Amino acid sequence: MNNEKASNFETKSLLYLIGQRSDSKDVVYVTFDCFNDVSGINKKTDKIWDIQSKNERTLNPKKIGKYFYTLFDNFTSIFDFEDFIFFCPELKLEYKIDPLKTTYNLDNIVDKTSKRIKKGLTEEIERVKGNSTSYALDIDSFLKKVLIVEDKSTNNEYIKAVTKFKNTNLKNDDFYSSLFNDLRDIQTAKKNSYIENSSISEIREVLNFRRYLTTKDIETLIISRIIGCEIFKYKSIPIYFSQVLDGMDIEDKKDLLQECNSNLSRAFFNKNSNKTFWDVCEKIVEYRTSITDNDVENIYLLLFVDYKFRISYITKETIIYLISIIIEGLDDN
Repeated sequence: MNNEKASNFETKSLLYLIGQRSDSKDVVYVTFDCFNDVSGINKKTDKIWDIQSKNERTLNPKKIGKYFYTLFDNFTSIFDFEDFIFFCPELKLEYKIDPLKTTYNLDNIVDKTSKRIKKGLTEEIERVKGNSTSYALDIDSFLKKVLIVEDKSTNNEYIKAVTKFKNTNLKNDDFYSSLFNDLRDIQTAKKNSYIENSSISEIREVLNFRRYLTTKDIETLIISRIIGCEIFKYKSIPIYFSQVLDGMDIEDKKDLLQECNSNLSRAFFNKNSNKTFWDVCEKIVEYRTSITDNDVENIYLLLFVDYKFRISYITKETIIYLISIIIEGLDDN
């Protein structure tokens, strides 16, 4: 039971990192149990967002300080950490200066509580590192930077924040709950490899442990579940796309299918067209879940004939191909 609670909380912290921050778009890799419970890394692998998550309802100040230790240890390392985040349940209102804040630095913690947090951290540092070296200055610098983030959302709300759909009610709560559990299980499985006593000298080397997901991995999981199929691994010809292929010779059919597949991948993985990709998918899913219409040409004319695509590779044939895949996926589910 405790393992499940901890795993759920770590998945929440992962989704917070990639979906609820102003800099979420900069996180490209998310590692598990490497630097910390969850850590985000940027594309250049020269920045790390570090998260220590603790799903305990009785977090007193001394415990909070003790649990800061892993974050502090990373703070004193050779690597460039962008943020040090303590992800936790809602703390007691009496600990906070502004009780309404759910994301804050220690300057929002009352003096009495702040001192006890510092004491808990100092004692843990001495327990682990000994007292031959003074870390007083490092502790003060760290405590000015550490960020406390209180968990205020449900599992489903964290998942919804990662999707780029405007209408997050296209799917019911059971769907989002199942999706959250799938992601949690993938994340847990990533931690099963043995990396004890391994060391790295550059941030990028942590990727060799294969204990990570990319943000695109997570987005792909979400969009594939919503559509009902592995969209970028679709090998067969969608039934409702066959009318577009009528009259073509075999090689032309192959070329068009390959082009449509390639265009969809470009639209999804290119940051300049990713938003358009999600918007197109949302329109199709929204329409097809409310009206049973298998005429792909008709759906295209209704939804996209006046849609202004600024990206050349999002062609009419590519959209109709996507419509066909979505129809099959939704029907199968």
